[in-house]
Amino acid sequence: MIRQKVYLDNKEVVYIRKLLLEKGIRPIDLARKLGVNTSTIYKILNGSTRSKRIALQIEKFLGVPNLFPYAHQDTSSNSDFDNNNTEQNLTKTLKNTNDSQEKTENLIANKN
Repeated sequence: MIRQKVYLDNKEVVYIRKLLLEKGIRPIDLARKLGVNTSTIYKILNGSTRSKRIALQIEKFLGVPNLFPYAHQDTSSNSDFDNNNTEQNLTKTLKNTNDSQEKTENLIANKN
């Protein structure tokens, strides 16, 4: 059985980097927190490599489930990567993030 390599699409990479920026987390800080090499984090964030274990750690650390769809994919099967499912997960995650940000902004506005 040949295992198909599945990496991140450009829009996923951009979204993850934007999320880190919004949370004020630098890749080097993320690497230190997770106890991995900085180069590993950069490769994952650039979509040039994947690690299910580290991807799940990043999701947990950021509090964003399904950020790395391949981490939740059954790698024992030889099925094609489902881009529609990935796009739906990414859309849901982005909507949840925007909703949370909007709620936070409303709370801040109401306190002033």
